[in-house]
Order: sequence, then C-alpha cells, then structure tokens
Amino acid sequence: MPPSLAVNFAGVCMPNPFMLASAPPTTTTEMVDRCFRQGWGGAVLKTLTYQVSLSSNVTPRIAAYKDGDEILGFTNCELGTPHTIEEWAEDTYKLKKKWPDRGVFVSLLHTEGLFENQWREVARMFTEAGADGFELNFSCSHGMAEAGGGASIGSSDELVEKVASWVVTETSKPVMTKLPAMVNDLPGKAKAAQRAGAAAVSTINTLNSLPGIDIRTFSPLNSVDGLGAFQGLSGRAIKPVALRSVAQVASAVNIPISGIGGIYKWQDAVEFILAGASSLQICSAVMEYGYRIIGDLCAGLLNYMEEMGFSGIGDFVGKALPNIKKHHDLSRSYRVKASADDSCVGCGRCVASCADSGYKAISLDEARKAVFDSESCDGCGLCSHVCPVRGCITLRKEAV
Repeated sequence: MPPSLAVNFAGVCMPNPFMLASAPPTTTTEMVDRCFRQGWGGAVLKTLTYQVSLSSNVTPRIAAYKDGDEILGFTNCELGTPHTIEEWAEDTYKLKKKWPDRGVFVSLLHTEGLFENQWREVARMFTEAGADGFELNFSCSHGMAEAGGGASIGSSDELVEKVASWVVTETSKPVMTKLPAMVNDLPGKAKAAQRAGAAAVSTINTLNSLPGIDIRTFSPLNSVDGLGAFQGLSGRAIKPVALRSVAQVASAVNIPISGIGGIYKWQDAVEFILAGASSLQICSAVMEYGYRIIGDLCAGLLNYMEEMGFSGIGDFVGKALPNIKKHHDLSRSYRVKASADDSCVGCGRCVASCADSGYKAISLDEARKAVFDSESCDGCGLCSHVCPVRGCITLRKEAV
C-alpha cells in the first residue's frame, strides 16, 4: 500500500498534517475555505478579539526581512481579528458543515487584561459552533503581550495552567496551548499545560524583534508617522529556534505537538516531524507564495515516506529525539580535518574566515587553490560553510 498523509491530531482527523497557522492567511473563513479547496488539512483561525475596538490595526504593519532580494522572514505588529466573535461563530459553523473532514481550530483570545469569564464564554460559544478544537494564544510576542495576554501568559507556569484550565473545563473539544520560544524553562510551560488537561501543544509563535531602523530618518520599521514598535519575526529566520522548541516540548510531555516556524518545503516538514511534531502549521511561506504550495508539500512528503518505507506520519514522529543529547555527552574521541578538492575557485573566503575566526590553517598556493595545514586545523567546520562551491571542502575524521 502507498503511504498515507492522514493524521489524527489530538482526536481531530485531517487528510494531511499541514495546517494554516493563526495569522494573516486565516483572516476570514472565506480564505480558509479557499485553502481547503487547494488541499490543506486544517487551519487555526485568526486569534479572536473579545472586543473588536481593542484590535484596531495600524498601517503598514507587515514588512519583509531580506538578505538582498531573498526574503528570510516577515515582521508584523498585527493584532487579533477585526471581526466580532458572533460573526466568527456563525462562519465557523458554516465552514465545518462544508468541510467536516478538515481540522478547524479557534485561536483564543485577544483582550485587554485577563478575564476568566471571557475565556469561558468564548470556549462555550465555539464548542456549540462546531469548532474541532481550540488553540490558546499564550505566545503572541508583540501587541497582545503588551496588553497582558499572549506571551505574558506563556512566560508563567502558573498562568499557563490556570488559563488553560478555564477553557478545558468549558469544552469537550481538544485544547492546544501555543507556547512562545523565548521563555525560561519551556518544557516546564508545556508540563503546566498538560497538567491543566491540554490535549496538545503548539510552538512557536513569532519572535519579538525590531525589524530595522531607517539610518537617515532614525525611524524604526515599520514606520507609522515616523514611530514604530517591537514586532513579531516569522519565517526562515526562526526555523532553528522552532526546531529546538519542538524537540524540547516533545521530550517533556506525552501529548502531541504542532510544529510552527519556518516551514517552507517538504524537507522542513520532515525535520519538524522528526523533532516530535505530528501536525505542521505554516504562515510565512503562504504569505510569500500563496496556498498553492500545499501540492508540493504533500507530494514531497509522500515521496520521502515511500522512499523511507514509512506507511504513516506516526512512523517517524520524534525519530530524531534519541540523537539529541546534552553537550557534555558528545564525543571528543576524534577531530575532523578539512581539505579541498580541485573544484576550489580560489575566492579566498575560507582563508579569511579561518585567519580571522579560526586557526590560520588555510592559505592559497600559486595556482590560487586552498591549501590546508592539518596540524593547525582544529576541525571547527567554518570553512566548509563559507565556501561558495558545494562539496569542495570536506571534513574527515581523525582519532585523537
């Protein structure tokens, strides 16, 4: 039999593990309807705002973080949805009637202050509306955090457990806590969510950032009449932090993980699954390329699974975790030594990096080919990464 992408995530069945994250791509249920038509397995609706007057957005509020022409990620200071919870409840009901086989999670809650009755009320309302589950936004790094929600909740074990328990006790649907990356003891926060009865954890959200400063006007970016605010960074730039967070949480709790942060290609998806995620949420790649990327994501993941002999996603969830150790557990019984082959173009980048950030182990000969001093080489590996010619520099093991 060919492999299957179908998943049962925290009791919610979906045709594949790919979900839209709660973000600009899920601003309306009309958008979610279109994403489902393209083949997405699920979606987390844009974070609900209890009182829409609290979520007035500034313009502009989204900017690309670039290296030259390449977009490494996006920064934004967008708040919760501008639609009322009553409008969302009606639209959620219609969406689920049309798409009973897709996962529809509701993201709670943007509000000024922390009011127990509001969390409980909205949980009851959307349980009745037929939502498949809830994602508790304990991780928004900018506006919500400043207002006492978002990451200000996710930074406290006590608040994570308390607020999650409010929602858990009001619904029969699975509750997923969305935790931030940059907190003290992230595994402890995940354990607090599990104690409260959470059925899953999602991580990460954007990273609090300052996108840039105009060096002529001194205005932070994005500029709103010359002023700016800290914003959330997403995309390729945050993937290493996201993978670390997923692996930490997966090692700490025995409830499923939804991985978020820098997933653009099927290879990224595989890495997150290997780190412990059993569903995958995507935002920035959709912002750059649109919903159509789902075809390549599913096809690539299926081909990988067939090649590896995996029949389902569960066959390789967390398969890399046993190989992630503490630093002191890593072997010191050998060193690697660098060498270059004939494809060296003589650019000198390895020479400069080794001289100024390494051990001065590389020079160029008369033919402008890289020459490595094995005695001086300490095996840091830097040269192999700055070299512009793939495969030119190799690292070989030598016993100590």
